[in-house]
Order: sequence, then structure tokens, then C-alpha cells
Amino acid sequence: MDKELKAYRDKLFTDLYTNVIPDRVPIQDTFTLEYFIEYAGKDLLEAQYTIDKALFDEIIPPVMEFARGDSLSLASARNAPGLMFQRSITNVMGKTGTIQHPEVSVLPEDEYDKYIESPYDYSLAVLDRRKNLGYDEDPVTAAMNRLKYVFSQMDDSAAVAYGNAKLVEDYSLFSGPKGCGGRQPVPLDTLADMNRGFSNITKDIKRCPQKVLDAIEALMPYCIYKGRTKVHPLSANSTMTHMAAFLRTSEFEKFYWDSFCKLVHISAETGQHQLMFCEHDWTRFVDHMQDLPQGTRIFMEYGDPKYFKDKLGKNCVLGGFYPLTLLKNGTKEQCVDKAKELLDIMAPGGNYYFRTDKSTIGAGDLNVENYTAVMDYVLENTKYPNAGEPVTTVPREDTIRKGLAEGYPEFKSKYIVSFDDYIKQFPPVDERVTELMRARYEKYSRMAEAYFN
Repeated sequence: MDKELKAYRDKLFTDLYTNVIPDRVPIQDTFTLEYFIEYAGKDLLEAQYTIDKALFDEIIPPVMEFARGDSLSLASARNAPGLMFQRSITNVMGKTGTIQHPEVSVLPEDEYDKYIESPYDYSLAVLDRRKNLGYDEDPVTAAMNRLKYVFSQMDDSAAVAYGNAKLVEDYSLFSGPKGCGGRQPVPLDTLADMNRGFSNITKDIKRCPQKVLDAIEALMPYCIYKGRTKVHPLSANSTMTHMAAFLRTSEFEKFYWDSFCKLVHISAETGQHQLMFCEHDWTRFVDHMQDLPQGTRIFMEYGDPKYFKDKLGKNCVLGGFYPLTLLKNGTKEQCVDKAKELLDIMAPGGNYYFRTDKSTIGAGDLNVENYTAVMDYVLENTKYPNAGEPVTTVPREDTIRKGLAEGYPEFKSKYIVSFDDYIKQFPPVDERVTELMRARYEKYSRMAEAYFN
């Protein structure tokens, strides 16, 4: 590790995330695990069944020979062995190894009321078996399939963690704190994406809007619960938005934004930040986004960069907009000119990091010469003359709406039992081991929950 380079990159992102103008514009690379696999000349289909430490030792060096970014985080390529045991119908692998999300509806309209009664419990008991046919077996076979999935996921996660640690250690990249932040579900996306389905939810909003609103309200305690993650100034809860851009503005306000914005403020009150990916074009919703807490991190796919910068640049950390397709299809001059245009708009005043509008998935998604030309330009031409100054003098605390969580009941599930309730059935043999039992019970309960949501 180059300790000086690592410290420099760490400070770039620390400043970016704590309302300070950094030395220059930080760069977030967007290469996925699939890209690493294909660029190294591996067959994606075969490699996804052999993800281990040895694979990362082979696939990381070729990409890092030309990578220029300050930060890069790998995620699993969807755990192919796990899908085998789940027999998932919501994540389906094609012959090339690419995993698709077909349009699926596992929640019939006449089951809305059962779902609303307890969305989490109904999902575990009923809907998961419809999504994963390996779980819709006799109890023993279903338990064995789930256990095999958990084992495969543990191996997969350990290998990916090794790969990310290797990136930090060997290439001196910035990496956020381990064990902090998490996934922030959005009520309407949770209801739509893998339960009602895209087509059905757009119909439901018109035919039975109250059912949809009731389901959103029923999901809020669970979404609040999932958002209560370990806090660190450099961490964030991540949200991949989906349905928003496909809704009319009035529908967005009623069915999407009201609940989601509350969740962001509820997390912010605990000290947590939010990282939002705004899928497609959110230009219509920029005024709504002005209500987000200061320091909210957003990266956009499409839209007018100047409009977003003018409206949100002082309050939110912004990224995205640079078209990945241009890096693939454009000339070197066109690619650099686009970077100049975007940086002239987005860089002034800080609160901006450079990244493409989409992640680089296949080896054919990128012309490496174009990429290096653009990144070299960013590295050499984005120094701030006023580095170290605050982006805004408005305190973050003054931008957070307080007490919103009090309007919702505490999340409860018959499948999530507290230690104090559990020991009523299985009491300690001696009080000396009570707290030791509690520590282990809570540790393994949290681990189990990660595979049941």
C-alpha cells in the first residue's frame, strides 16, 4: 500500500462527505465484478460458479493496470450457486451468465389485506416460497435448500470481502468503514419490484389506490427498522430507486416521495446519511429533493446537470450524469469535451464527485483509451483553489425533520423474537451465563435476518 496516496484519497472522500471542499474532485470508479471477470478473459457463466479468493487474485490486476479512480467497491455477481438452491423466478440467469429480473407478480390482488396485516411475516411465510421454488418444498427439503443457500452466500460474501480488501491494500483506494450503513428499502419499490410487479402496481395505483397506500403504511415500520444501521460520517444507507421516474408527478408525491422522504429524515435523525441512485430522469422531482437533509448523497442517470446543480448543489453531494455509452462509442476528443462540460457545471463549490451514469458491467461497455483520457483530465484539471472551506454554513441538524418515527408503530414480527422473550422458553441454567447467551443470541439472530428479508 502507498500510505501517502491512501491518506490523500481518504481525505478527498472525508471532505466530500463532511461538507468540506476537497483538494480536487474525487473519482468513483464503477467497474462491477462482472466487468472484472470478462476483462480478465474469463467466461462469465463459468466464473460465477467459482467465485473465491483465487479468482480475485486473477481478475483484479488486469483492470487495475488502467483504473484511475480514488474509490471502487465490488459487489457480488448475484451468487449463482445460491440461485441454484433457491430456484429463483425473480433472478434468472441466461446462457451467457447475465442475470435478468423478469416481470413477476407473486402477490395477487386479493391477498393485499393479508399482506397489509404484516408485510414482513407474509413475505417470509408465503411470498418467498413463490419467488424461490426451492423453498416451496416439504419442510425438510425447504430447510436444506435454504441452508445450502446460506452457506453459498457466506462463501460468496467472504470472497467479495477479500477482493475489496485487496483493492484497498494493493491499490491504496478509499473504502468506507466496515459494518456501517446498509440497505434502505423504499415502500413502493418493495411492494412493486418483486411482489405485485411493475405492470400490476401501475394499475393498482389507479384501480385500488387505498390498498396501495395501506400497504405503504404497513411497510413503513419495517423500512424504518432496516434503516437503523451502524452510523459513521463516511457511511450511508443505500437506495436504488426504481418506480419513481415512471409515475406521474401527483402519483410520485402521494405513493413514493412522502414515505421515502420521511425514511431519509428518520435515518438522518440517528446520524445516518443516505446514498440514492435516481434511476432514469428525476428532473421533475428536483424541487421535492430540496427537502432532503443536508449531505444526502445522490447520483443521477439522466437529466440536466445545471438544473440539478443550481437547485441541490449546496445541500446534496452529487454524482453521475456522465454517459457510459459515450465512453464506449465516442471519440477520445468527444469524451474529454463532455467531461470538461460536466466539470464546468458540477465542480464549482464542491459537493461533487465524478462517476459515470451507469456501472460498467460487460467488457464491451468501455473503450479503455477513452476512459483513461477522461480520468486523466479529471485528475489533472479539478484542483480547488479554496480547498478546506465549508460548502455551506447551514448546519445539517437544521435541515432534518425530527420525530417522524414517532408516527409509526415499532416493527414487530413473530419471526424476530427478543432474547428476553426467548429465554422464557429456554432459560439459562445459571444467571452467570445470561449475558453471554444474550450476546450470542443477538449475534446469530442478526446474521439470520440477513438471509430472511
